[in-house]
Amino acid sequence: MPIAEQRAMVRRRAVLAAALAGSVAGLSGCGIRLESDAPHIPGIKKQGPPPDQKPLEQLFFALRKTATAAASAPAADLWAGKLGTMHLAQAKRLTAVMSTQGMKVPSYHYSSSGASGDLVDYKSAERINARRIGSLTDVTERNLPMAAAIAVTQNAAAHVLGEYVEPAGGSVPKTAVVEAILPSLRAAAYALEVIIAKTPLDARKRAEATVTMLHATRATWEASLGKDVPPSPDGFTLPVNPTTDDARQKLAQRVLTDLITACAGQVTATRGDQGAFIGLTTLWADSTAQLWRWGAAPAPFPGLA
Repeated sequence: MPIAEQRAMVRRRAVLAAALAGSVAGLSGCGIRLESDAPHIPGIKKQGPPPDQKPLEQLFFALRKTATAAASAPAADLWAGKLGTMHLAQAKRLTAVMSTQGMKVPSYHYSSSGASGDLVDYKSAERINARRIGSLTDVTERNLPMAAAIAVTQNAAAHVLGEYVEPAGGSVPKTAVVEAILPSLRAAAYALEVIIAKTPLDARKRAEATVTMLHATRATWEASLGKDVPPSPDGFTLPVNPTTDDARQKLAQRVLTDLITACAGQVTATRGDQGAFIGLTTLWADSTAQLWRWGAAPAPFPGLA
């Protein structure tokens, strides 16, 4: 090769090397990261797993394990069928979300000993899952409502199955959250009081259990506001006149659904505050359990559209 051409080739290589170096520096300065499976280029950091990968993956395995255990329950166990179907729907939605957000979608392998090698009664599984709700506090705002709703149903399931143990560490949420939920909480308590008054003495147990839960939370949350607690209305307009058993059931379902929706709408405001998150989701779960007791079918994501 002529000497002139050799020199020209050397110059072109130098220019290309300088351009590549400049591009790498520019990309690094802009905070761009390579995908974790991309070939390594010096100067550019490889991308780590998405922040929600681990908690959502753990949530997925908890759902599938519980659904698997529920499927092995006797056919006469109506809760097993309802909850198993609900958890499978949640797992399907969860994996779809993970896939669209670039997360590694976990695989699930069934064996005679159950998921992950330890077969467990589905009732015990719901209780175990319910106690882990606080681990979701730091899930990103984008995914927190979905993750929290799933955990809430596990908590509610433990309630109706008689396996409930209230998660430790809960506290009253911040003032803005309490003020946003309080009207629905008060309206639900009032409606249940009317339902009790309209119900024969020997058939009040369910309504009394519901109103006891509502009164306890309302008193604690109102006390947290101190002198700034807004006055409670003398009465509320009831959307259903509870003059029959069917109407009383519809009214209870209506006000509990409104309360659940109010809780779901405030969950992102508790992100990063484990005490407030547990306090809010406990009311959300308690209300969901009571809603099921009043005849509503378990929905995969209570309170969310």
